[in-house]
Amino acid sequence: MGKEKGGLPESLASISATDRVRREIEARIVAGLLPPGAQLDEGRLSRIFSISRTPVREALLQLQVLGFVRIAARSGTYVVQLSAGELADIFESLAYAEGLCARLVVQRIGSAQIKDLRLLHKEGKRAVTRKSLDDYSAYNKAFHELFYANCGNAYLINQITQMRKRTNPYRMRHFDYTDRMASSWFEHDRLLLAVVNKDEHGAAREATEHILVGGKDFCDLVAASPEYLQFDPDTSAAWDCGIADMPSVFAPTPPVH
Repeated sequence: MGKEKGGLPESLASISATDRVRREIEARIVAGLLPPGAQLDEGRLSRIFSISRTPVREALLQLQVLGFVRIAARSGTYVVQLSAGELADIFESLAYAEGLCARLVVQRIGSAQIKDLRLLHKEGKRAVTRKSLDDYSAYNKAFHELFYANCGNAYLINQITQMRKRTNPYRMRHFDYTDRMASSWFEHDRLLLAVVNKDEHGAAREATEHILVGGKDFCDLVAASPEYLQFDPDTSAAWDCGIADMPSVFAPTPPVH
């Protein structure tokens, strides 16, 4: 833990209020707690974070640039709701980015990192056996993040991460409604085997197909049942888990005696 500055850990004190608000809202959008289409009220957010509207407004502007929210004049601010076509475009871009990532992983991963992936992969199998969506979602996120970390290209990792964040609420529903967990795990299994065998072409193919297949399945599901793109607009649960660092960050400074 770094030295404290103004009563806060150095890691928090160096982050602006705007950045903290943006991170908190973004995390809830990615998790689906602030679902696509939900309205974000600037005044309510300022009360939740116990700060003025200015950093909230700035955070929402940043989130608009990142593609997470839409600010409509005289209407309000809403979590972006992607169309089936927009989702298909992102899935296609993500698929080929992950293929390149897999090729780089084969070139650069070490034996210790392969062992870590195998251990994590076993956790995923247990989640599939238990049919636990929460556990599988956690495993899936961890598997992909550990996999990306071994490609050695920070820019590529950032681009992939942003695409996965934007599609995460939809992908979570895909696991829930189509029982895709087992198929996803076996796709990871084939990808991991290609990496172990140092098969660049095979790893790129498996990583690309993993996303293309999942994306196509989801888009086919949406075409047949458009309601899968509709989310419950209730956001009351979004703040039930508390705010990671806001209470201490924005608490009134105690008087000096």
